[in-house]
Amino acid sequence: MRITVTRKVFLIIASLIAFMSAAFFTLAHNELEGMFRSYASQARQRTAVQWADVISYFYRSDGGSWSEVDKQLKALMAVRPAGNDLPEQLIVVDPKGHLILDVGRQRGMRARSLYSIVHLQSNGRILGDLMIYGEGLDPFYEIEETVLHTMTLATLWGIIISGTLALLSGAFMARRMTRPLKRMLQAIKGITKGDLSTQIPVSSNDEFGQVALAFNEMTRQLQATERARTHLVADVAHELRIPLTIIQGQLELIQQGVREPKPEDLLPIHDEVIRLSRLVQDLHQLSQAEVGKLAVHKRPTDAIAFFQRIVEYFEIEAADKKIRLELETRDKTTDDSAAMGDSGTNGNAAAVSAKTREILIDPDRMTQVFVNLLGNAVRYTPDGGEVKVVVDLAPHELRVMVKDTGPGIAQEHLPYLFDRFYRADEDRSRNTGGTGLGLAIAKEFVVAHGGEIEVMSEVGKGTAFVVVLPLLPT
Repeated sequence: MRITVTRKVFLIIASLIAFMSAAFFTLAHNELEGMFRSYASQARQRTAVQWADVISYFYRSDGGSWSEVDKQLKALMAVRPAGNDLPEQLIVVDPKGHLILDVGRQRGMRARSLYSIVHLQSNGRILGDLMIYGEGLDPFYEIEETVLHTMTLATLWGIIISGTLALLSGAFMARRMTRPLKRMLQAIKGITKGDLSTQIPVSSNDEFGQVALAFNEMTRQLQATERARTHLVADVAHELRIPLTIIQGQLELIQQGVREPKPEDLLPIHDEVIRLSRLVQDLHQLSQAEVGKLAVHKRPTDAIAFFQRIVEYFEIEAADKKIRLELETRDKTTDDSAAMGDSGTNGNAAAVSAKTREILIDPDRMTQVFVNLLGNAVRYTPDGGEVKVVVDLAPHELRVMVKDTGPGIAQEHLPYLFDRFYRADEDRSRNTGGTGLGLAIAKEFVVAHGGEIEVMSEVGKGTAFVVVLPLLPT
């Protein structure tokens, strides 16, 4: 038989209730019995003291004659009205244990009928010990037994009733406590069947609620991962289909003799092979970065010289499109600033390069990041526009902004801009739009350096990408 968690919790509660009930009954019964027996013992002692006072009085009034005391006690005990609580037997022994008086029926000194023992005194002198026996005093025992029996039954019934109520409450609480687990089990079964949209209602802020929140977040991530995987397979298949179709078509033409295998006929095939190689390489780098296995070789790098070199890569292309390409650096640690224009403006180059601030980066990886960002900015900025790279050197971080005056990107596209194969402009061809992995790779490379990247854009005004990197501690 399978024991569920609900039954386990109920058995634990039931065991605890049974243990506590037994402990309470034992303690309560012993305490009540001790209290009543103490009270009864004190009552018997007071009665015995009264008899001792009577015998001492008889002894003094008869001039110290025990024979006269014996006569008076026999006369007193001879009269036994119904319901009288006179003892059955009174025995007096001297300090040495010798018998002095024995009044009443001879029933023997049985321990069960011994009522009490007190000292007899007269004028400060100890005469002996008085021992009282007799069933005539048994009403005390009967009252004691009756009261203890009643108390025991009352305590027992109280424990039974309260224990039953506690068990019912425990069963209810066990079912209530394990209800979230049952929901989670059902949700897990749903996930095993492929339903990644399963969510658990969160009804509390305790540990169960935290587990439910974590579970819901896990299912959302699994759903997002599954969507990304599905899209990745579809996108990769789409990206590969075009170059493979071109290669296949060109090879079929050559194979059928329609075209001669001339160098100019093999050039399209070579271009598509290069495109496929670049696509495979980009996917490989992106996959390694996403799982944290990307090889990053960081070393101290002069930030100013690094960005000057990248800007120089695009000076010819920017000049061809009459785009104003500008590098602006601002050192906030010294409140100084310098700017360097395009290739035709070198007046401030010495001043800028003199302010060497090192960043700990992999120059190759970060060059790929900023070449991608700056290349996109130059490519999509219309002729006569402006592209600016602003480098802010703060005490603990480097903030780089690459902004352009291009057509801009609609707000609905911005959250997905760093997704693989995502293109904000669906009309862009693969020939002009690259593989669609550049921004995704840029983001992963920046994150691998402990930095952040974000994008801001407004349609008709341009786009700005901001990269924040930690500076090398000094």
